Amino acid sequence: MFLLRSLALYGCQWNKPMTDCRYQFPYTPPRNQRLNSELYGQVGRICHFTICSYCRQMPFITADLNDAIIELLHTERERLGCFAHVYCLMPDHLHLLCSPRESGISMLTFINQFKGRTTRASWLHGWQGKLWQPRNYDHFVREREDLLEIAGYILQNPVRKKLAEKSADYPWCGIIDQLPL
Repeated sequence: MFLLRSLALYGCQWNKPMTDCRYQFPYTPPRNQRLNSELYGQVGRICHFTICSYCRQMPFITADLNDAIIELLHTERERLGCFAHVYCLMPDHLHLLCSPRESGISMLTFINQFKGRTTRASWLHGWQGKLWQPRNYDHFVREREDLLEIAGYILQNPVRKKLAEKSADYPWCGIIDQLPL
C-alpha cells in the first residue's frame, strides 16, 4: 500500500531510465561549505544529515531495498563507531541524526561508506546506476531544544508527506540510539 501511494503521490516509476540530471538544471559551480573536518569527529557533536538520491529519483519505494538500506545503517554504525540516533528513509532522500562514539571517528567517513555500501546493495535489488547525490546537506545541532525539534521533524516527515497517518506506522523511520539529553 505504501509503495502504490508513494508512486501515485510522486508520479514516478521504479527504476525508470533517466538522462543524466547534470544537464537538466542550470550549472552552478560547487562551493565547499564544509566546516573543519575535525568537528565531524568530536564526541558529543550531533549532526543532521540529509542525503538525496541521485537526480531526486525515487529509488526507495520497494520494501526489500528499503529494508536493506536500514539494515546497512545498523551494520555501518556498529562497524564504523557512530551513533545513529534518528533516521527516516523517504522515497527520494534520507534524514539522519548521528554522532561519533569516540574521538577521531569521522561522521563524514561514516556517511561516505554508508552511501557506497547502500549503492552496491541497491544494485542487488534491481537498481541501476548511481543511488545518491555526490554531496549531502549537513547541519550541526547546537542546542538541546534544537535536537528535540530536529528529531521531531525527522520522525514526522512521512506524516507530512502523507505516507503514513502516524510516524510509528512508517516502517523506515525511527530511533536506533537514544538521543543524548
